[in-house]
Amino acid sequence: MYYFSYFRVRIFNQNLSKTLPMKKSINLLLLVAIATFQFSCSSDDDANADVTLSSKSVTDCGLGEISDTSLNVCLDGAELALPNENITYAAKYNSLDADFKWTIMSGSMEVINIENSISDGFSKSIATIKFNSDFNGQGIIEVFAEDSRGSGGVTHAIELEEMN
Repeated sequence: MYYFSYFRVRIFNQNLSKTLPMKKSINLLLLVAIATFQFSCSSDDDANADVTLSSKSVTDCGLGEISDTSLNVCLDGAELALPNENITYAAKYNSLDADFKWTIMSGSMEVINIENSISDGFSKSIATIKFNSDFNGQGIIEVFAEDSRGSGGVTHAIELEEMN
């Protein structure tokens, strides 16, 4: 009977030594994956959390009178900006399936966010533009819209706003 108990303990120790490192490896791998996911999501949220939009921001533009066969693009937004300012600009295209491409043609600016949607028979795109600390005017942004029927584009100039 004593030998049988020893045998059971011995088998248990052998199984533990074989499975414990495997369990530790899986747990460690799972922990690293969760930590990586957590930090990657946190940094994305933090980057967008610091964006404060200017009161100059717009979220729509008017195409005016258009026909079903014409390809019209509008772009609206501030014409003056300050360094370190974030302003949204809106573009609209008379299509339900347009792809938009925003480009900084000149000026110390960058596109930091683009949101596309469809509303009332139009494709709409809203871009948040960051004016860098060295922005000195002479900024030009372009939006290009394209669908199965064709394409169109428009540019918008932004100058340095004078401080009082």
